[in-house]
Amino acid sequence: MNVLAGRRAVITGGGTGIGLACARRLAVEGVETVLMGRDLDRLREAAGGIEAASAIRCDVTDDDS
Repeated sequence: MNVLAGRRAVITGGGTGIGLACARRLAVEGVETVLMGRDLDRLREAAGGIEAASAIRCDVTDDDS
């Protein structure tokens, strides 16, 4: 039994690099991923290649975001 299956992970910086790699790996384990970052187009492109992934624009350095 996979303990991660059915869980959800929020990944900041999920559109590229380590964040994207983490999202892909978690998806293999059955985790729904929410990719967050500043570039919504890049996030949507990345999420499109991952099962059960979504994209949200968010700048963690901006309190209003």
